[in-house]
Amino acid sequence: QVQRVMPNDTFYFSIVRDPGTLGESAFSYFRAAAPAFRQSPSLDAFLASPSRFFRPGLRGNHYARNLQWFDFGLPDPVEPEKIPEILENLERIFPLVLLAENFDESLVLLRDRLCWPRHAVDSFPHNSRGDSRKISPEQMRKLRAWNSLDWALYSHFNRTFWRQAREFGLQRLRREVAELRE
Repeated sequence: QVQRVMPNDTFYFSIVRDPGTLGESAFSYFRAAAPAFRQSPSLDAFLASPSRFFRPGLRGNHYARNLQWFDFGLPDPVEPEKIPEILENLERIFPLVLLAENFDESLVLLRDRLCWPRHAVDSFPHNSRGDSRKISPEQMRKLRAWNSLDWALYSHFNRTFWRQAREFGLQRLRREVAELRE
């Protein structure tokens, strides 16, 4: 819908987050909105048997599974063999997808793609829970498996991000990230 009203040369970008950490955050943040989360006594109980709590199509349950896939407007369900083609098409629309876990590096690449001068970008943390909530490797694995479409999305754009970072120059990227943080 956005493409219908924007000029043809519009530069689209977005951001993705590892579905392991996003899943934990969504469980906390959307607990009241997603019936699947609301009915579960804890994240561990949900991860032990997500299908016990999750009902597709139930209002608000889009927060409980593959949230980023949903936000990009991608089809669900999808045949696994169609996922690479879907992601390649999405990459044509979004030539740069930032990584939440590498936000400062993302800002540097975005600034460069937009041809902005270095002083045009600044960063400061806001609305962040910090590292107060740690999830176990097992929870991370289960969250990534439950959100398998998001994991495919994240993995794809993680690879494209670091390919673009290498093209930009990793030393240059580290130097500009240090300047941004300073």
